[in-house]
Amino acid sequence: MVTGKIVITNERGIHARPSAEVAKEAIKYKSDITVDHDGNKGNAKEVLQLIVLELYKGETVTLTAEGEDEQAAFDAVKALLEKQYDFD
Repeated sequence: MVTGKIVITNERGIHARPSAEVAKEAIKYKSDITVDHDGNKGNAKEVLQLIVLELYKGETVTLTAEGEDEQAAFDAVKALLEKQYDFD
């Protein structure tokens, strides 16, 4: 299992479009990938579960990946949660 804390840095947080990008990437991996925000957990492969977490700029989440490709899954999803999105 790989786990770590991540600070959301995107100006508008992780709203619908970033959530869709995270889920699209996460489904490429066999590992279970979860995002925990204040005790509420969401499957990173499910767009709606990420949206419901209401991840705003400056908030800290715990990302966990567990399975055969856990390190690659963790790294890929971490990069997207920390990314600066340029959506208008």
